Amino acid sequence: MAEYLKHSNDGWYEVLTDRGIREPLPEYLKVHVNRTKDNRDYFHVMEGLNNGKTFSIARKATISYIERGTIHKGPAELIFNRKTEKLEIKGLGTFKAITDPDNPVPLGNQDIEIPDAPHGLGSYYLSGANYARTWFRVGNKGDRYLHCGSISAGCITVTDVNKWDKIYEHLIISRKNSQSVGVVKVVDQ
Repeated sequence: MAEYLKHSNDGWYEVLTDRGIREPLPEYLKVHVNRTKDNRDYFHVMEGLNNGKTFSIARKATISYIERGTIHKGPAELIFNRKTEKLEIKGLGTFKAITDPDNPVPLGNQDIEIPDAPHGLGSYYLSGANYARTWFRVGNKGDRYLHCGSISAGCITVTDVNKWDKIYEHLIISRKNSQSVGVVKVVDQ
C-alpha cells in the first residue's frame, strides 16, 4: 500500500534534507518511509520535483504526518480555451481563466506538474483561497503555471479565485505519472 504525506492546512509541509536544510513538500506526495528515529520519520520521495531525494519530518507527539492508503486517482483532464477564457476540468466544471494576450500559454497538449514550491505571489489571494500559493507548472520546463489570481504573465490564471480551492483539491490527488497530475489541452476557438 502506498505511503503519502497527509493533508495539511495550506498544502505544504516543511521538511529537512539529510543536510538539515528546510524545504517545502506538497501534501499527498507519494513517499516511502525508511525509518523512524528520535520522533522523526525519515523517507524518500517517490514522485515530483524531489523524486528520489531523502527527507525527514518531525512527528507531532507520536503522530506521523505520513499515512498509508490509496489517495491518488487517475489523471486530471483540462481544456483551456484562450479565446473564450474558459477552463474546463472534466468531472469538476468550467471556470473563468485568462492568459496574457501578448504572451499566451502555447496551444496544444501540455502536462500539468505536481506542485514544486509555494509561490509568494499567491499570498495576495489567500483571503479568497487557502491554497493560493500552490501553483501547478504547465509543461515540463519554464515558468508557466496554472494558478489563481487576477493577472497573467503567460500562465493560465483562474480568475474565479474563490473556486481555486475546489480546483486545487481535484488536482492535488490526480496523477498521470510520477511528475504530472494530468494534461491541459490549450485551444483557441
